[in-house]
Amino acid sequence: MEKWAEKFNIPLPECGKCGSCCLCATPSVSYKKLLQRAAEGDKFARDFFSVFVPYKNLDAARKISEHLVDSTVESCLSGKNTIPADELVFYHCRHYHFEKKCLIYKTRPQFCRDFPGSPFTFLTKECAFYEWAKKCKIKYKELKKELAELKNYKKELDNMKEQRKYEDLLYRFKNLKDEEYRFMLTNPSLSIISPGSSWIKLQNKQ
Repeated sequence: MEKWAEKFNIPLPECGKCGSCCLCATPSVSYKKLLQRAAEGDKFARDFFSVFVPYKNLDAARKISEHLVDSTVESCLSGKNTIPADELVFYHCRHYHFEKKCLIYKTRPQFCRDFPGSPFTFLTKECAFYEWAKKCKIKYKELKKELAELKNYKKELDNMKEQRKYEDLLYRFKNLKDEEYRFMLTNPSLSIISPGSSWIKLQNKQ
């Protein structure tokens, strides 16, 4: 998260300990793929299943955070999320207590410590990082727009340079003496103005 805060120059908030990430979590891969990765020894997948338990269905997760579930489902249906909507699963932490909060806080997995990881993670409105993520997304869109404009400016500048080069060549052609003109017609590859290529070809590109 620190790298995103530095890139966008938006200070990180402190965790409000609302428990939303513990009670309604969903990774960026489907349950089947995550289970397969765990069977293959993937550390993240194994750590995740050691902490999180899947809800029986989406309705059970909606009771915890209707906004988060519905916005994630909408993302799946629109194709923005790589997980198909019918494979979407939400999880709750087996070590979370409504009064005592995290029961393994000092030994919690690294992905818990790093949450949310990026501003593009789905968050509940109660999460302290929700507004921070919104500001980061706005900044990201602004930077993306600026980059596109810079690329267009560069393209225009390159076109202007090419146009200026050909205009300069044409100007020099018009001011050639008769003997120089004949020499270029018979020996284009030896021309000082356009070495290695025929001036006729250059002129035809205009």
